[in-house]
Amino acid sequence: MLTDRHFVSEAPSTEARAAPGEAGSTTVSGDSHSLFRLVRDIRAGRDITGLHGGPALANRELARVLERGEPALAPAPRGSVFAWDGPWTGEVRFLPRERLLSAPERAAALRAFTGVLDTGAFTSGPAVGAFEAALAEFLGVPHAVATSSGTDALIIALRAVGVGHGDNVILPANSFAATENAVLACGARPVLADVGDDYTLDPDSVAERITGRTKAVLPVHLHGKLTDLSGLRAVCDRHGAALVEDACQAIGVTGVGQHADAAALSFNPYKNFGLCGKAGAVVTRVPELAERSRAVSYHGFSPDVKNVKSELLGFNAGIDNTQAEIALGLLPYLTLGNYRRLFLAARYLDGLADLAASGAIRLPEFTPDHAWHLFPVQVEPAAGPRDALKDRLWAEHRVETDVYYPVLTHRQHPVSDAGLSPSRPLFHTERLHSRVLHLPLHKALSIAEQNRTIEALHDCVRSR
Repeated sequence: MLTDRHFVSEAPSTEARAAPGEAGSTTVSGDSHSLFRLVRDIRAGRDITGLHGGPALANRELARVLERGEPALAPAPRGSVFAWDGPWTGEVRFLPRERLLSAPERAAALRAFTGVLDTGAFTSGPAVGAFEAALAEFLGVPHAVATSSGTDALIIALRAVGVGHGDNVILPANSFAATENAVLACGARPVLADVGDDYTLDPDSVAERITGRTKAVLPVHLHGKLTDLSGLRAVCDRHGAALVEDACQAIGVTGVGQHADAAALSFNPYKNFGLCGKAGAVVTRVPELAERSRAVSYHGFSPDVKNVKSELLGFNAGIDNTQAEIALGLLPYLTLGNYRRLFLAARYLDGLADLAASGAIRLPEFTPDHAWHLFPVQVEPAAGPRDALKDRLWAEHRVETDVYYPVLTHRQHPVSDAGLSPSRPLFHTERLHSRVLHLPLHKALSIAEQNRTIEALHDCVRSR
């Protein structure tokens, strides 16, 4: 049986440690860079005494755990944030719905909902503004406009930057359908570009496809991995195009909302920050875009004058006060959940390193610009067909894996029938998609379940 001793990739060090957060700081700010350093230090056995969580509401529970010290942040029989007290079913599910919220999170959500029941402020109320302020503080952006879903956030952000009928928007083909649907909802045409080895939009491919009709570029931080925003920003600036991030899988990643005109977030229950229903947000550093986003999210009405339109077209797409109250109750657990994901991703990389070295699989890099919403593995020919491996993992070991997303955008029949197929081949997208397999990774995954997954993958590859 594997134990965590097998997964320590760095030896304990007595050298001076670069503390998480800003250089020389003892504050774990909760963004992906600071969590990356914290995971690295915990796994290397370095002293973390004196570290504390940043002041943002999203860091509150991580701050409490930091006060308990290293044993609470690393796998341990008791008292660890990785402990799972539920029953062992003999199966490792990809993402069991009954574990989307921990017991403390369920209690917080119930308190929030009960408070709304007592006031009757279901749709509009003070929680909306309070949540938007707390979200903006955590992300380090001046403006957040909470919406009814991540899809609505994408549509609103695109409309805010001026995307409309007849425009082109460049995006990847390996995202969820909401990405191209948001473009189509604006009356614009999706133009598909290729991705790099990290599954995100390649600036060179975008540069090959951008024209005078391109109104915006819409990169997707797939799996929680930040796209090359600086490279895309340079391409957009040369051609006068807006840059809008689909950051629905990347809340907490350093840089989200900082370099683009706007970014869209999702708070679907299955995301890193999931609520008890659907919600999302548009975040931006540009006051005019925030004002337009707010107007578009509520029937085109001016934010300053009741029922007076400042935009021709708007929607009923703002977050309701009920979900905002729940969001305020759950936000304190966000960075603790992201810490768990980073730690588990690092264990996967160590535990599967020998399979990668043998050429059976290819692993993603452990980088500080990642929220690890999903953990992708490339199944190389030496390990056999991807789908056969997926089936064996479940049939022989009861380990459930998945493929996100099963059909590429241009392979969907309605898209191809509408004449929206790419004008140039998407070589990297097609190759990556044909081999990608996603392993279980969520904030409630136990160490025992992860060890079971690692052992199962080894057995299936070696016994082929």
